[in-house]
Amino acid sequence: MPATTGPARGPGDAFAAGCRSLGPRLMRDLGLTDFQAAGLLGNLGHESGGFRKLQEVAPAVAGSRGGWGLAQWTGPRRVAMEAWCRAHACDPASLDAQYRYLCVELRTTEAAALAALRQAPTLEAATETVCRLFERPGVIALASRLDWARRALAALRTAAAPPIPESRAGRVRRARNTGDRS
Repeated sequence: MPATTGPARGPGDAFAAGCRSLGPRLMRDLGLTDFQAAGLLGNLGHESGGFRKLQEVAPAVAGSRGGWGLAQWTGPRRVAMEAWCRAHACDPASLDAQYRYLCVELRTTEAAALAALRQAPTLEAATETVCRLFERPGVIALASRLDWARRALAALRTAAAPPIPESRAGRVRRARNTGDRS
């Protein structure tokens, strides 16, 4: 479900904030590199309109409930996600429940997609792998997914940037202002 035609941008960018929150968790919990996590996040960004749309705007299947959540789980996958949330007393609208279910799915029924993602050597390969093996959309829209993935990687790398070391002059000024003599 392409909720938008391209990545949303702006100072209150929910997508970048979501990537900075979810990306390190994906890397830790699923054993992904930053660009592999970004390939996954780029697909989720495409599917959910930058983490802004829970419900699919115009379901492709007439009369269906359409996709739901970050991954826009549809049909039997949506039913399984909702059943998992009920069994674990989770609100399916919560980001935490969706993240947890995403990990469950990637470790079980979608384990082949996770294994292939872990082998992806580039951002482009990771994005295409998630699209074709995990999302399996009716409309591929790979260019949009790659745009979202590039933004996700930029957000992850910005969040992971080491702090700029304080200069000697800065330490002296701080010491004078605070009485710190270290």
